[in-house]
Amino acid sequence: MEVSFAENAYATVSLVQFLFGIFCAHWAQNTKRSAWLWFFMGWFFAPITGLFLLAKNGKSRA
Repeated sequence: MEVSFAENAYATVSLVQFLFGIFCAHWAQNTKRSAWLWFFMGWFFAPITGLFLLAKNGKSRA
């Protein structure tokens, strides 16, 4: 059974999104927020959540 490049690319994108969800959950635990909510937001909406995290983190340091 041969795996095509497109199938392999989808697996890579899914893995990166899953890992980003874990990163968001870790950040949420450290800032006393809902880890489960941020995990799923990071997993399903990775680019939008990433920008939101950058904005939120920037405000807390200013």
